[in-house]
Amino acid sequence: MADKIVRVCIRLGIGGLFVINASGELFPHQACKQVNALKDENGILVDVPETCREQFKEVAVKLGLKNSAQKVTLFVNEGFHAVSAGSTWFPEGAVIGLPRWYLYQTKEDVATSGLKFLGRNIQWDSEFGETVKFCYVPTKDMIGFTIGHELAHIQHLEFKMFDIFASPFWLFLTYKMIRFVHYRTFKKQAMWNLLLNLSVCGVNYFAYRLVNRKVQHFSEFNADKISAECTPQIAKGGVDFFTRRLKLNLVQRSLLGEEGEDFFTEDGNEVKSYTHPRLTDRLDQVKFILSSSDFQLDSR
Repeated sequence: MADKIVRVCIRLGIGGLFVINASGELFPHQACKQVNALKDENGILVDVPETCREQFKEVAVKLGLKNSAQKVTLFVNEGFHAVSAGSTWFPEGAVIGLPRWYLYQTKEDVATSGLKFLGRNIQWDSEFGETVKFCYVPTKDMIGFTIGHELAHIQHLEFKMFDIFASPFWLFLTYKMIRFVHYRTFKKQAMWNLLLNLSVCGVNYFAYRLVNRKVQHFSEFNADKISAECTPQIAKGGVDFFTRRLKLNLVQRSLLGEEGEDFFTEDGNEVKSYTHPRLTDRLDQVKFILSSSDFQLDSR
């Protein structure tokens, strides 16, 4: 009876993971856009700036998505990072959420945006205030790089498939390994059997985290590469984007004192960023692409 209950729970877990993972990709408007989109005081979605729309059209053409781009919807993300879901290969298409700070066109826009640091108002005439204003005014090339990065994500189905199937498969594999251990080792010794099963679960969990992290990092590097190789201007936008992120992180680390060491490294990388590679590594890759003689020659 207990064994039957375990099997039912495992099946429900596998099915639940699959549904959760797949729903975000198959129904991006409901699962991503409606949840993450920035809304005004009346609950209406904030319009995407025309500059962003123009950059989207240009980058989409560069990536060979002239027709497919019609299935991609832009929106402004309520967070300060970009998000995307779905694919032009799927019936519901895809969505790309641009960081909310892409709404800012001037330093004055940043200063009047209501941004706060640790719940306190920012002194805009201070070094930190000036850094924030500088870092949060995006250039057209930075916008183009971000859009190219997200377009690369929604076009590569192999990474989408990994995101959808990896965790359900790993749960199934763990269950099968535990069953194998149960019937071939300490079947009549409950304590040893329990310890061995826990060991299998632990090893499989850490193996999943390691593989998942490697795949996520590879996906990010690949998206950066595809975006940066569009044009030298967009590659320059990528350099500016990562340089500003690092500069802002270093200022925050300094202001936070000893606590800042828990969040940012001496180079400005984010300590607790597990799904994304180090900013310095991503910056180095884009710089290399920008400095490539073949790339410069081909783009003339």
